[in-house]
Amino acid sequence: MVELKLQANLVQTLDLLLSPRLLQMLKVLQLPYLEFVDQINKEAEENVMLEVERRDEYVEFLKYLTSDKKIKKEADFSELPGLENIGRMEKTLDEHLLEQLDYADLEDRDKQVAREIIGNIDDQGYLLAYPALRERLMGQFSLSRPTVDKILKTVQSFEPDGVGARDLKECLLLQIAAYDFESEELEALLKKAVENHLEDLEAKDFAKVAAALGLTAAGAEEIAGFIKNNLNPLPGALFGGEACQVIPSFAVEKKGAGYQVVNLETTYGPLIKLSPQYLKMLADPKTDAPTRKFLEERLRRAKELMEDAAKRKETMEKIANRIVAEQKEFFDKGLIWLKPLSQKSLADEFGLHPSTISRAVAAKYIQTAHGLFPLKLLCPRGPKGLTAARLKAMIVELIRNEEKGAALSDEQLSDLLKAKGADLDRRTVAYYRKELNLPTAAERGR
Repeated sequence: MVELKLQANLVQTLDLLLSPRLLQMLKVLQLPYLEFVDQINKEAEENVMLEVERRDEYVEFLKYLTSDKKIKKEADFSELPGLENIGRMEKTLDEHLLEQLDYADLEDRDKQVAREIIGNIDDQGYLLAYPALRERLMGQFSLSRPTVDKILKTVQSFEPDGVGARDLKECLLLQIAAYDFESEELEALLKKAVENHLEDLEAKDFAKVAAALGLTAAGAEEIAGFIKNNLNPLPGALFGGEACQVIPSFAVEKKGAGYQVVNLETTYGPLIKLSPQYLKMLADPKTDAPTRKFLEERLRRAKELMEDAAKRKETMEKIANRIVAEQKEFFDKGLIWLKPLSQKSLADEFGLHPSTISRAVAAKYIQTAHGLFPLKLLCPRGPKGLTAARLKAMIVELIRNEEKGAALSDEQLSDLLKAKGADLDRRTVAYYRKELNLPTAAERGR
């Protein structure tokens, strides 16, 4: 009875999460800006009911603005909100991955190993000849096999999702793991489908897959559709072996004691609307039945795209504003002051599905005075503890601000850190303090 109930719940979850309408909304949400613009233009060309009220001028304007230092120097940024800190946008896949490596919480030696791994990722995003590479890295850096594998996992957590995979199955599994399904049963089902039945799904042998997974043939077909429409077998293909434009969706600018978020997509990007001419034709009683049916279908598609674009704007703005408010210390002081902020906590706060948050931050960027950052970096997918570098910086700040003649003991430092959300005992504080070459409280007091 319990198994039957679980199966019924799983089928209901599958129907809900893999429904074509929801998948379409999620797909629009997860698109990088350039692909989002392409989809709007393509739909406007094919759909008479859709008009582009304002075409995308954002990308061309960014190219112009960054083409010459003199142009940027003479620009009046009071009329161009969010663009003052815009810099170079062209990046190769290698550069894109190495930039993310700079943000990773790895020791210097492990970062050297990660650079070697990144150097062996091909233009499609796949890691070449990993067994031989691992053996070389183990010898070169005196590392164990699990240590090298752990560093590879860090690289595989970078964008684009699926990068650094050793084969197609691993590439798809990495993307499924990044999707943040709320249902563990559904995630396990998709993993089984990829691990054991990828060839059957490709051959459209849905009956075989359904029998193996305990689903209906329609359920197996939905899984195949999800994999085809939402997972990318060539994660590095966007870069095509050349420099690719990375366009920020948001900018954050200092405003008083805080920060203001500018949605660059809606400020400078395309605007769409329904065609008044064809709406009038649809409302005309003289319009014949076949034409009316054609226009009604196009109207439905146009409304869906407009709803998805509005949902994209609303969801991304909500998340970006929340992240910027939470990460004020990061914008003030730099990367090591990044606070733990899981995507699940955002999903709970906004009453959204975790996969919605995951898609909203995927392949989106925010321009800051410190550079261009992936939104995903400022919103870790899972619970993220404070890094060793952050903890050391907190200790340095506490010691720097201690009152003259009242040096803080390691026990007092531990208590103050716990009050700031860093649960460090006295021994760990003493260990970090020694690593920083900071004297004891007694020595500082003298």
